[in-house]
Amino acid sequence: MTIRRFFAVVILLMLMGLTLAACGGKSSQPEPLALTIHAQDIKFDVTALTAKVNQPVNLTYVNEGVIDHAFVIDGLADEQKVKPGETATFTFTPHTAGAFKFYCAMPGHEMAGMVGTLTVAP
Repeated sequence: MTIRRFFAVVILLMLMGLTLAACGGKSSQPEPLALTIHAQDIKFDVTALTAKVNQPVNLTYVNEGVIDHAFVIDGLADEQKVKPGETATFTFTPHTAGAFKFYCAMPGHEMAGMVGTLTVAP
């Protein structure tokens, strides 16, 4: 085998390896996480939620009470107002790890205890 042919074979093998590596990897995007939280009159049914960094979260917010409620996670999820008997589903993606407070943004509801924590793991 000549040196020229040797290098041609090496380059061909390298290109085949790169092509196989590009086709066989896992997706870097995690599967979406489905969470549900129920708002009852001046309380949530859960006060602790967990997710992962860069994992899309599909959150379903159900108002089981007789008054309006509004769900917020400062810096992650904009306010979602939900009337009695209604449901809202929205998506957000946390890009940093940490503990984030969620709460009902209706006047007085947060102070009455409608708060919880979303823990985002790396």
